[in-house]
Amino acid sequence: MDETTSRKAGLSPRRLEALADGIFAIAMTLLVLELRVPEVTAPGDLASHLVDLWPRFATFFISFVVLGVYWFAHHQTFYFLVRVNRTVVWLSLLFFLGAVLIPFVASLLGSYPDDPVALSLYGGVLGLLAIVGYVIWWYITGDRGLIDETLDPDLVRKVRRWIAAGPMVMPVAIGMAFVAPVVSLLIYLALPFLFVLFNPVDSYLERLRQSAR
Repeated sequence: MDETTSRKAGLSPRRLEALADGIFAIAMTLLVLELRVPEVTAPGDLASHLVDLWPRFATFFISFVVLGVYWFAHHQTFYFLVRVNRTVVWLSLLFFLGAVLIPFVASLLGSYPDDPVALSLYGGVLGLLAIVGYVIWWYITGDRGLIDETLDPDLVRKVRRWIAAGPMVMPVAIGMAFVAPVVSLLIYLALPFLFVLFNPVDSYLERLRQSAR
């Protein structure tokens, strides 16, 4: 589909991708503001003060990885789009809402790492991102003429199952926050890495690159 036809059929997805780049870049940068330099009153106390900051370092690392994974997943999703409509715009804005909330819940979790409320709120925002991400993929791959017609239907089904892992696992992590907070935190850490390891889109795009040579 050429640019003129795409404009007549709907909006270009490039504008939303540019907005996503800006939002995720700002959200990822805001995370580091919680890593404040400790005030040391006596010589030799710096090491102990840095150790006391481990919850903030941990939530910074987890949140940075989470935002990076969701940014990449958003771009991979939009790779297959040829146009967007109003529904896709609003779903994307809801997705961005979850992204910009990450620095707040990360700050809350860094301050109160053992509090189940802080852990569950963190999981709630991650769950929002996971659910909206699933809804976006489900919506754009429906019979609405939004995606590339050559997209493999088998990939559509694989990605749906892959994205569904987040909404399914997150309630477990939130529940564990009130029973075993460490387990809840480990789930938040493991989930983005599992998304990367079992991403079906990577192998599909690699096959496309190989066939284009």
